[in-house]
Amino acid sequence: MTPPLDPLYWQVVRWTLAGIFALGLLHKLGARAGFEDAVRNYRLLPARMAPFVARLFILLEAAVVTALVSGLWLSAAAVLAAGLLALYGISMAINMARGRRDIDCGCFGPAGRAASHALNGWLLLRNLVLISISGLLLLPVAARDLLWLDLITIATAVAGGLALYTAADQLIANATLIKRLLQ
Repeated sequence: MTPPLDPLYWQVVRWTLAGIFALGLLHKLGARAGFEDAVRNYRLLPARMAPFVARLFILLEAAVVTALVSGLWLSAAAVLAAGLLALYGISMAINMARGRRDIDCGCFGPAGRAASHALNGWLLLRNLVLISISGLLLLPVAARDLLWLDLITIATAVAGGLALYTAADQLIANATLIKRLLQ
């Protein structure tokens, strides 16, 4: 049996995942047409369905953020987050297998970032890590009250987690650019 997770760690996971999905959601909302283009460019469904599917993804990501922030349906949010990440990863893997690596991943929405966010194995690894992190929210949580110092620790760790995610995202983008420069 899995020992219960300390609530401090559980809260760090919850709020970091909420922040990652919120960042992606804000970018997608800010560039809805670009996100629709990214969905269309995957060529996994009829082109006329791209606007509907893009809106559906935005709605589902908004549901994840809302549930994680509100504290309602947290298990469902964790499963939905993992499912979306898996679906995105499978879509990327299919296109990579087809030799279509130069399309925009659509991770943050704007199709104009195609040159810096082309499909690659690092994006798949990132999604696998985020799926695993989502799974931590399904673990039992130890019963203990959080102290004021715990709240400071959570806020600091979440800020650090989001900074680490942003840095990793930039490294993934740079890897694609460096590879092109070396060719």
